Amino acid sequence: MDNRPPHRLDAHLPEAHPLEAHPLDAHYGAMCERALPAIRAGDVELDTRLPAGPDPRRGLTLIARPDAALTASLMQLLDRLEALAPGQYRHPPQDLHLTILSLFTVCEDYHDALRRREEYRAAVRGALAGMPPFEIDMRGLAASRGAVLAQGYPRDATLDTLRERLRAALRERGLDGSLDTRYRLVTAHMTLMRFTRPLAEPARFADALDELRETACGTLRVARVALVENDWYMSSGSLRVIEGFDLG
Repeated sequence: MDNRPPHRLDAHLPEAHPLEAHPLDAHYGAMCERALPAIRAGDVELDTRLPAGPDPRRGLTLIARPDAALTASLMQLLDRLEALAPGQYRHPPQDLHLTILSLFTVCEDYHDALRRREEYRAAVRGALAGMPPFEIDMRGLAASRGAVLAQGYPRDATLDTLRERLRAALRERGLDGSLDTRYRLVTAHMTLMRFTRPLAEPARFADALDELRETACGTLRVARVALVENDWYMSSGSLRVIEGFDLG
């Protein structure tokens, strides 16, 4: 008889430690309350753009990248999820990112906005002046009907302050036409997987997501950010770095 304990999805990942309630707990919790019952029933929102090939749309975004240790931890989580949901789109390691702010939302008619890229660059440079590095604890997974994401919990208000400074700098230059048009960004998440086909075992996949809700992944230390021209998926093959900025 095999007396070994059952295998856990979060085995070999960093040990989670109890944390005080964070303002984003309610936001991520509400996301999962909406999404997990739908996912369990196989009611997922499929991304039909991804299978069609390279995305021709473009936007301008300020992003931060995870280091090698955090990337490896997130890839480990994706390996476990992929075993239950083969064939879905998983963001490759080089594409993982945290969106600080979308300066203008990815769209097909982007040419007029990109002609003003130097104004966007100046707005970003001004907003970043004097901003210190900051840290975000990546802890657990959340989901929408279309994607799986890693939950980020900033340790202080620096990210919120930076976003407000960016919004103000864009408004001062008349560059806020598409700012926050989809939704006002308040989280610190990183998208890991997108659904491109029906789930083979939706109930098991939902159970796995639920089990990994509090798994510690590591810490994203944001000491450098980049202004990039990007497609919807932040694909490395089409991404162009306009300028990198060191914080502090």
